[in-house]
Amino acid sequence: MIGPSHFASLVAHESKLQCSYRAFRLIALALVAIMSVFGASLAFGGDKLVGSVSFTESSYRVGAGDVLSFHVYHQDDLNQSSILVRSDGLASFNGVGELRVEGRSIGEIQKMLEQSLSELVKQPIVTVTVTQTRPGTIYLAGAVKHPGMYQLSTGNQNSMTGPSSTGPIARIDLRLSNILANAGGVKMNADLSNVRITRQGHEGGEESIAVDLWRMLRNGDASQDVMLQSGDAINIPELPNMAMSDADYDLVLNSSIGPETFPVRVIGELKTPGVYYLPGNSPYLNSAVAMAGGYTQEANKKIVAIRRFTKDNDASTLYVDPNKLDIVLRPNDVVYVSERSLAKGSRFFERVGQILKPFTDSAFTAGMLRSF
Repeated sequence: MIGPSHFASLVAHESKLQCSYRAFRLIALALVAIMSVFGASLAFGGDKLVGSVSFTESSYRVGAGDVLSFHVYHQDDLNQSSILVRSDGLASFNGVGELRVEGRSIGEIQKMLEQSLSELVKQPIVTVTVTQTRPGTIYLAGAVKHPGMYQLSTGNQNSMTGPSSTGPIARIDLRLSNILANAGGVKMNADLSNVRITRQGHEGGEESIAVDLWRMLRNGDASQDVMLQSGDAINIPELPNMAMSDADYDLVLNSSIGPETFPVRVIGELKTPGVYYLPGNSPYLNSAVAMAGGYTQEANKKIVAIRRFTKDNDASTLYVDPNKLDIVLRPNDVVYVSERSLAKGSRFFERVGQILKPFTDSAFTAGMLRSF
């Protein structure tokens, strides 16, 4: 027989358990809300709370062909994986049945499921994850290194194939910066402040989204790194000239959307002069010299001339000692290495002007700009 004191202790213990459950539920709900803001979902494995990155950003809309997983905390019989969103936009969930999920965000789907389960489970905690994205297509045009159509393939990892690749590329997500990086980066004459994304609206028609990538690069404005959807067409206009400042040039070149490579012409006393494509992560004068096979025995290694095209196709000549300053080159720079004997007199500068003069013609400059 349970005495009054024992019964009171049991009631107190039950009250503590209820308080602990409420506290845990509030913490779990807070974690779900926080993780959804930062583009991640929560998955529960055994007694452990495991965070995994997935496509849960509020801007991503589920569509036909997506595969979802469904988890209800402390209700293992309802948990479900490999839920296919069918072509009619419906998906079947344990304990709920069919729901129309096409065009909805992960957060919206979770709320729908929690409302539907509220009669079956007391205060259900639901987690939905996109485990596999639908196949889709992204179109790139304008001042991007490899414009064209890119196919997003499905699988355990999302990959992208297109003009710049011979097969699947490393794991990506659908943010604009990642798509541009996988397409070889933007050109250095890209108008990054006027990027335009054309998207099919949910109720028909087209939606136009304006993006200013300078706000992302200069100020860290993540809202400009738009989450893309299948069928999006991205256009990056070209600037009429190479009007970028030195600071902006360095910023783009060192960003994830900078060009993978860019062309420079190396002539004069080098073993294999010609046009070379410098990697964006090593855009230096000495790198260009190395790609051209290095200096000949007759080369003047103390003064190198660099012809550079700037605004309105104007050109200027820089004279650099590569032993003291390994200058950062720009697209379409012309590097000239003279003979040692010419460096001793004014004939050096005269010859530099004569040799580089053909490259200042508007036809040459325009052609090089179009190629990059």
